[in-house]
Amino acid sequence: MNKNIDVSEKALKLAARQGAQIIVFKRETFCPYLEDIPDPEINWVPCNIYGIRLGRTSVQKRLSCLAKDNFIYIVANIGDKNLCNASDPQCPPDGHYQDNTDVVFNSEGRLMAHYHKGKSPSSSQFLVKKFQIFLS
Repeated sequence: MNKNIDVSEKALKLAARQGAQIIVFKRETFCPYLEDIPDPEINWVPCNIYGIRLGRTSVQKRLSCLAKDNFIYIVANIGDKNLCNASDPQCPPDGHYQDNTDVVFNSEGRLMAHYHKGKSPSSSQFLVKKFQIFLS
């Protein structure tokens, strides 16, 4: 995963030096690594050392720091891991949904939005739920 982020970092820094205000990474650049992506309403900046620590978030932390350090918005696709209720007939045996999720970090490194995209044709690990959610 870090190799993908290292390569992406070079492209991001070049784009920022050329005046770009936003960079959008292609789908599944940072998959299949799964993290807990929080609700954007908690005003979370993973790059801040005093920020809220939520489980495995190393990809989000690196993306947040890249956005903050280069004053650029980042749109990226990562895997989100969510608990599901055993009474849900679609809940996998491990009790977690794996969501193909787009995230947006602003130029201060804050998580601004996330969108659970559902299943991608090339990604059998992601399940389709009855509805998709966009939070900002």
